[in-house]
Amino acid sequence: MKSLIVGMGIGNLYRDVLTSIGAEIVTVDTNPAAGADYTDLTEAVNDHGFFDTAHICTPNFTHFRIANQIAPNAKIVFVEKPGVLNSDMWMTLIHTHKQTRFMMVKNNQWREEFDAYKQLAQAADTIKLKWINKNRVPKPGSWFTTKELAYGGVSRDLMPHLLSYFTAFYPDFLMQAQMVERLAMQRWQLAELADSDYGEVVADGVYDVDDRAELEYKYKGKKIFFVADWRSDTVTDIGLEFVITNGPTFTFELGLCPESAYENMIRDAWTNLNNSEFWQRQIEQDVWIHDIMTNLSNAS
Repeated sequence: MKSLIVGMGIGNLYRDVLTSIGAEIVTVDTNPAAGADYTDLTEAVNDHGFFDTAHICTPNFTHFRIANQIAPNAKIVFVEKPGVLNSDMWMTLIHTHKQTRFMMVKNNQWREEFDAYKQLAQAADTIKLKWINKNRVPKPGSWFTTKELAYGGVSRDLMPHLLSYFTAFYPDFLMQAQMVERLAMQRWQLAELADSDYGEVVADGVYDVDDRAELEYKYKGKKIFFVADWRSDTVTDIGLEFVITNGPTFTFELGLCPESAYENMIRDAWTNLNNSEFWQRQIEQDVWIHDIMTNLSNAS
């Protein structure tokens, strides 16, 4: 397998994962200090020609442009969340590059324990999917918190992880999921953020995105709650809760997704390269997640 990585932030994780798979790796980052093989994507593509997988790990506003550039030279293009601006642009990629497979990264679906979560999701009457941080706004004041560049805040950063659990728990979500409530809000101002557990504060930067988002869905009589928060200022609560009426409640704490999940995702996608049903399923999930993110970020 020959793989291209563009963006050496989380791209470093992909380099480790792909190294463990035994892939030949080519890296690109416009910042010379990142230590990538190339600082220019065009030069990397011209030198190496075709790739089996490409991994886009750059700022959100660059995803569509880079995916368009890479797609003619890649069999599978993995785009880090939140994909692109909206589902129309996602489908433009798919229709324009019919020979290429596209997947918005949904790495949590490949956790080793995911099948156990899925079984509990079938049995539970109420499910809570939570990603609540005490103080983890990503680099406040940077592009992460600038709506023009990131397209939204927590609705585009943490919520897609939670939504990807839901789409994998219930294969018929498109027909059965009914939105009950949605909420996205900006609770903090940049001047109130003296520090963050995720990067330095850019004091003269921009902070105009939602930093808390909530969703409630009904699904075949079940209640599904989603909560994502960059800065609760009180607790960190990241996990899944499955409540069975007149029965037990199962609670699981979640840390950062292990590298094994990324490896499983890449291997599974590669194994299913020619499985149209697999990729139709990816399209359904990715379009739906894009639509929910767009609705949330527009609601803030």
